[in-house]
Amino acid sequence: MQVMNEQPKRKPGRPPGTINKTSAMVIERASASGMLPHEILLSFARGERQVHRTEDPQTGEVKEIGFWPDPDMRVQCANYAAPYYAPKLAQVQHKGVQKSADQVSDDELRRIATDIEPIDGSGRDDVIDG
Repeated sequence: MQVMNEQPKRKPGRPPGTINKTSAMVIERASASGMLPHEILLSFARGERQVHRTEDPQTGEVKEIGFWPDPDMRVQCANYAAPYYAPKLAQVQHKGVQKSADQVSDDELRRIATDIEPIDGSGRDDVIDG
Protein backbone atom coordinates (compact mmCIF):
# COMPACT_ATOMS: atom_id res chain seq x y z
CA MET A 1 0.00 0.00 0.00
CA GLN A 2 1.28 3.46 -0.89
CA VAL A 3 1.24 6.29 1.67
CA MET A 4 -0.15 9.64 0.47
CA ASN A 5 3.17 11.59 0.42
CA GLU A 6 5.36 8.68 -0.68
CA GLN A 7 6.85 8.78 -4.18
CA PRO A 8 6.09 5.77 -6.40
CA LYS A 9 9.10 3.47 -6.85
CA ARG A 10 11.04 4.10 -10.01
CA LYS A 11 11.80 1.21 -12.32
CA PRO A 12 15.53 0.41 -12.58
CA GLY A 13 17.53 1.36 -15.64
CA ARG A 14 17.56 4.23 -18.11
CA PRO A 15 14.33 6.02 -18.95
CA PRO A 16 12.96 4.95 -22.34
CA GLY A 17 14.34 6.87 -25.31
CA THR A 18 17.65 7.90 -23.70
CA ILE A 19 21.02 6.67 -24.94
CA ASN A 20 23.80 5.25 -22.78
CA LYS A 21 26.85 7.28 -21.73
CA THR A 22 29.22 5.64 -24.19
CA SER A 23 26.96 6.31 -27.18
CA ALA A 24 26.44 9.90 -26.06
CA MET A 25 30.21 10.39 -25.76
CA VAL A 26 30.87 8.89 -29.22
CA ILE A 27 28.22 11.11 -30.83
CA GLU A 28 29.57 14.19 -29.05
CA ARG A 29 33.16 13.51 -30.16
CA ALA A 30 32.15 12.75 -33.74
CA SER A 31 30.02 15.87 -34.06
CA ALA A 32 32.80 18.02 -32.52
CA SER A 33 35.32 16.74 -35.07
CA GLY A 34 33.16 17.50 -38.08
CA MET A 35 30.30 15.89 -39.92
CA LEU A 36 28.89 12.55 -38.82
CA PRO A 37 29.13 9.64 -41.30
CA HIS A 38 25.48 9.79 -42.32
CA GLU A 39 25.81 13.55 -42.91
CA ILE A 40 28.79 12.94 -45.20
CA LEU A 41 26.83 10.32 -47.14
CA LEU A 42 23.91 12.73 -47.47
CA SER A 43 26.16 15.51 -48.82
CA PHE A 44 27.46 13.08 -51.48
CA ALA A 45 23.89 11.99 -52.30
CA ARG A 46 22.87 15.64 -52.75
CA GLY A 47 25.71 16.14 -55.23
CA GLU A 48 27.49 18.78 -53.15
CA ARG A 49 31.10 19.61 -54.06
CA GLN A 50 33.52 17.55 -51.96
CA VAL A 51 36.99 18.67 -50.90
CA HIS A 52 39.71 16.10 -50.24
CA ARG A 53 42.75 17.32 -48.30
CA THR A 54 46.10 15.51 -48.54
CA GLU A 55 49.46 16.32 -47.05
CA ASP A 56 52.64 15.81 -49.01
CA PRO A 57 54.86 13.72 -46.68
CA GLN A 58 58.11 15.30 -47.95
CA THR A 59 57.19 18.99 -47.97
CA GLY A 60 54.34 18.97 -45.44
CA GLU A 61 52.27 21.01 -47.89
CA VAL A 62 48.50 20.47 -47.68
CA LYS A 63 46.77 20.15 -51.03
CA GLU A 64 43.04 20.44 -51.54
CA ILE A 65 41.37 18.62 -54.40
CA GLY A 66 37.75 19.41 -55.13
CA PHE A 67 35.40 17.12 -57.02
CA TRP A 68 31.74 16.58 -57.75
CA PRO A 69 30.28 13.11 -57.09
CA ASP A 70 29.16 11.30 -60.23
CA PRO A 71 25.54 10.04 -60.52
CA ASP A 72 26.44 6.43 -59.67
CA MET A 73 28.24 7.52 -56.51
CA ARG A 74 25.27 9.74 -55.55
CA VAL A 75 22.81 6.85 -55.87
CA GLN A 76 25.07 4.52 -53.90
CA CYS A 77 25.51 7.08 -51.09
CA ALA A 78 21.76 7.71 -50.98
CA ASN A 79 21.20 3.96 -50.53
CA TYR A 80 23.76 3.82 -47.71
CA ALA A 81 22.32 6.92 -45.99
CA ALA A 82 18.67 5.84 -46.27
CA PRO A 83 18.57 3.71 -43.07
CA TYR A 84 19.59 6.77 -41.03
CA TYR A 85 16.63 8.80 -42.30
CA ALA A 86 13.85 6.29 -43.05
CA PRO A 87 13.21 3.15 -41.03
CA LYS A 88 13.22 -0.12 -42.92
CA LEU A 89 9.79 -1.71 -42.91
CA ALA A 90 9.57 -5.26 -41.62
CA GLN A 91 8.59 -7.90 -44.10
CA VAL A 92 5.16 -9.36 -43.62
CA GLN A 93 4.54 -12.92 -44.65
CA HIS A 94 1.09 -13.36 -46.11
CA LYS A 95 -0.70 -16.47 -44.86
CA GLY A 96 -3.96 -15.83 -46.66
CA VAL A 97 -5.44 -17.28 -49.79
CA GLN A 98 -2.93 -18.50 -52.35
CA LYS A 99 -5.32 -17.81 -55.22
CA SER A 100 -6.03 -14.71 -57.24
CA ALA A 101 -9.12 -12.71 -56.28
CA ASP A 102 -11.23 -14.04 -59.16
CA GLN A 103 -10.55 -17.67 -58.14
CA VAL A 104 -11.94 -17.31 -54.58
CA SER A 105 -15.60 -18.17 -54.02
CA ASP A 106 -17.96 -16.05 -51.92
CA ASP A 107 -18.13 -18.79 -49.27
CA GLU A 108 -14.33 -18.85 -48.95
CA LEU A 109 -14.24 -15.05 -48.62
CA ARG A 110 -16.93 -15.17 -45.90
CA ARG A 111 -14.94 -17.83 -44.00
CA ILE A 112 -11.73 -15.80 -44.24
CA ALA A 113 -13.47 -12.61 -43.16
CA THR A 114 -15.04 -14.25 -40.08
CA ASP A 115 -11.62 -15.60 -39.01
CA ILE A 116 -10.10 -12.11 -39.01
CA GLU A 117 -10.14 -10.24 -35.70
CA PRO A 118 -11.48 -6.67 -36.08
CA ILE A 119 -8.86 -3.96 -35.59
CA ASP A 120 -10.76 -2.31 -32.76
CA GLY A 121 -11.16 -5.64 -30.95
CA SER A 122 -14.92 -5.22 -30.71
CA GLY A 123 -15.62 -8.69 -32.06
CA ARG A 124 -18.31 -7.27 -34.34
CA ASP A 125 -18.97 -9.15 -37.51
CA ASP A 126 -21.94 -7.14 -38.72
CA VAL A 127 -19.82 -5.93 -41.63
CA ILE A 128 -20.35 -9.28 -43.35
CA ASP A 129 -23.85 -9.60 -44.69
CA GLY A 130 -25.24 -13.13 -44.84
